[in-house]
Amino acid sequence: MATRRRPPPAKAADGGGTGGQFVRPRAASLDADGAQLARLRRACLALPQVNERLGHGAPCFYADKKIFAMYSDNHHGDGRLAAWLKAPPGAQAMLLETSPEAIFRPPYVGAYGWIGLHLHGCDDAALAHLVASAYRAAASKKLMALLDG
Repeated sequence: MATRRRPPPAKAADGGGTGGQFVRPRAASLDADGAQLARLRRACLALPQVNERLGHGAPCFYADKKIFAMYSDNHHGDGRLAAWLKAPPGAQAMLLETSPEAIFRPPYVGAYGWIGLHLHGCDDAALAHLVASAYRAAASKKLMALLDG
């Protein structure tokens, strides 16, 4: 009895495999001039030893190796221009209750207490305050000493 050979795997050029037919198209940007990303970047990079790296297709901000802020521009077409920020324990529920027009529970990380902040309706002082709070929630003792000292 002869054994049957498997057909070769489909290649991208053949329209099979991982050639893009399953790739979700990127949603249109809500921050055409980049002004809101620039605001978030300014607030994050003002803190000690913060670095920015691309993560999950968007700019993310790290205190040492711990992520504390993510930029979200119309994520999967949700219509929001936002920052996703790490929040101290218990802060998410309080902020959702007191500021439902400015704060939302983001997908994926919201289950871990993170908050979503609508950037269009937030002034620079409030943004800086919430970013600093997110930084404190992620920063090591060494970085906290630099921030406080």
